[in-house]
Amino acid sequence: MLKKIIAAALFIFVIFLFCYFRLKPLYFQTVGYTYDQGRDFLKAAEIILDKNPTFIGPTTGIQGLFHGAWYYYILVIPFILFGGAPIGFYHFNFFLHLVSFILLMYFIYKYFGFLASLMVTLLIATSPYFIFTSIFVGNNIMVLPTLLLFLLINFFLVNRNHKKIALLVFLAGLFAGLITEFELAFGFFLLPSYILLIFLLESLRQTFMNVRNLLIFFAGLAIPFIPRLFFELKNNFSQTRIFFQNLLQGTTQNVNSYAEVLQDRVNLFFGYYKSLFANDAILIIFTLLFLVFLIAVLENKVKKYDSLLNFLIPLLSFLFFFSVLYKENFFWGNYFEGIQYVFLLIMAVFFTIQFKVHSILFSFLKLSFVVALLGNSILMFSKDVRSRSMSSGILKSQHEIVNHIQKSEGNHQDYCVKVYTPPVIPYTYNYLFLYNKLSKKIETPKSDWIDRRCWYIIETDENNERLTEWLDKNIPRKARLTIKKSFNEVNVFLYELD
Repeated sequence: MLKKIIAAALFIFVIFLFCYFRLKPLYFQTVGYTYDQGRDFLKAAEIILDKNPTFIGPTTGIQGLFHGAWYYYILVIPFILFGGAPIGFYHFNFFLHLVSFILLMYFIYKYFGFLASLMVTLLIATSPYFIFTSIFVGNNIMVLPTLLLFLLINFFLVNRNHKKIALLVFLAGLFAGLITEFELAFGFFLLPSYILLIFLLESLRQTFMNVRNLLIFFAGLAIPFIPRLFFELKNNFSQTRIFFQNLLQGTTQNVNSYAEVLQDRVNLFFGYYKSLFANDAILIIFTLLFLVFLIAVLENKVKKYDSLLNFLIPLLSFLFFFSVLYKENFFWGNYFEGIQYVFLLIMAVFFTIQFKVHSILFSFLKLSFVVALLGNSILMFSKDVRSRSMSSGILKSQHEIVNHIQKSEGNHQDYCVKVYTPPVIPYTYNYLFLYNKLSKKIETPKSDWIDRRCWYIIETDENNERLTEWLDKNIPRKARLTIKKSFNEVNVFLYELD
């Protein structure tokens, strides 16, 4: 009874840590808000306010190729729930990751035990990578909960210990398709890797040799691509042609030798692994412990959860292999967003292994690492409590700028605002003006001068020539500067003409 109380208390504390490190920046609205978020929020608003559905999603790194539209429809949910409030999208994303976190906690506890579950969840709660992805909104971030479900579903498929095989097969196809639509590049590498795994692993091969199961899988896989199919039919299969052209010819954006690409991918995958740990000390301790366990496993020929490792390790290997073949284009780290879950499940398996020889020593090593991880988490929490929240380059600053201009204008419904941002298109401010229109009934600004006056929001830009050119074109020479105010690195000016 006492052990259960201690275990419950520790899990509650881990959930508290997870929430604390994420809710603090959400409370102060010190979250990233960039061109991409503004564009996506405006698209969600367009779907609801203008009743204008879309069949395609955000742009990818390849011109003319897009991610799927499902991400925009997911954003519709927080737009409705929070009345369009920008921070509402971030709260909704946090909620999805919290549910995923609790699900993984329960899953590992049930199938791998208390220590493994505590270890994995402590890593997630304090990992800079998982903290960032829980409070950042983007189409690639949606891969994390989707990939986690895909991996858990395949745990049951490879172990064949679930009666509802048809449902699992359907969900495996559905989530593989959703991963592809949320991050197109990940799908390009995941789908061929999964097909190879089906041929390689007997448990999967037996499942998919059943024609009914195979058809069910493809039915699940096809559903996420339905909006894309409509888009292709409407646009003469433009993306399909671009995809095959890129696949066969490449874009020659970043041509490297295979040796250079191999080194780059090794560094990239080590970066994925390193991102799990809050600091280098924990990274080194765990890596040494993992190597000791690996040697012991090879010497003792331990085969517990052999089927899961036979799925996870080849999956990781195939993803790595296919990424090395992709050498003529840039390979961004977010192409494999959420791959850290694969590392975590492999770590959970090794943490569960029981050894007949020196079992007390290995149990002591595992317990010592968890205690060290717990102590480090407490230190992180105590340090963060005393620290101030960041205050630059964030949603809060941009919202303050919009509110300042509208407050200065008083009850005027016609006013002019011109915005310069390095990407040129000011989606971020456009959405904030739209939100104030929805919540405060304040009209959005015009881009032409009103009553011989206009506000200017000028963000910093390393390209001074581009900024100077824009200012020369948009500020009349005879205009007089009457108000100047700085918000961190953003300047707000009011110009008037006599």
